[in-house]
Amino acid sequence: MKRIVKIFFLVLLAIIVIFAVYAYKLHALAVEGNEIYEKRCTQVNPPLIAYKNSFLSFADAIKNPDKYTGDEVKKFFYDYIDGMRKYVPEEDKWLEIQQKYMNRWDFKLIEPWYIKEAGGYQWKMYEGYRDEAFYMLQLFDNQNPSEEINAKFYEARGRRSKYVGLYEDIFDKAAPLQDWRKTFGMVPVPAGCTEENMTIPDTSGALDSTPAPIPDEDPNIIG
Repeated sequence: MKRIVKIFFLVLLAIIVIFAVYAYKLHALAVEGNEIYEKRCTQVNPPLIAYKNSFLSFADAIKNPDKYTGDEVKKFFYDYIDGMRKYVPEEDKWLEIQQKYMNRWDFKLIEPWYIKEAGGYQWKMYEGYRDEAFYMLQLFDNQNPSEEINAKFYEARGRRSKYVGLYEDIFDKAAPLQDWRKTFGMVPVPAGCTEENMTIPDTSGALDSTPAPIPDEDPNIIG
């Protein structure tokens, strides 16, 4: 009888230890992911948002030529181009950091499916943003842009739009889920992330209509 009781308590202790380690690791992953996301808010999003806003100003100048001088129109356009040049290398660095984080064994093994899915969609979305800017610069810098570059630009734009939609959908699916892991995996919005540097202007159709902003979110904040 004593042997059975001893085995029972040993098994119970093992379960408690495993649960504690799992909960700790789940929270540690969320904290680390949050730190990576804060880098996005402070280093990557500002040039991305700036060049998008420059394009919106340029688009407004095209629609309302009487409101602006020729020099102002040129400034909007070249701010747009220069902004993309600043943004692309910052996005390259962030995508590499985020990819290494998501490729780790602990992320793949421990994170809930909806965090992994949201992280994958987020990565592909930002890859689309990066590629769209990269190929636009290729079109601008090449005096005789090829049909291939033009096709790659539109493919990147379509890919970006696709993953924006999938990224937003996974938040809608995950938010109402009752999952005890959320207690240990949830983290607050990073201190460096503000409304100003988390809202990416949508320039789609800017010359035809006023676009709505796209709220940027960290998968680890799913509640």
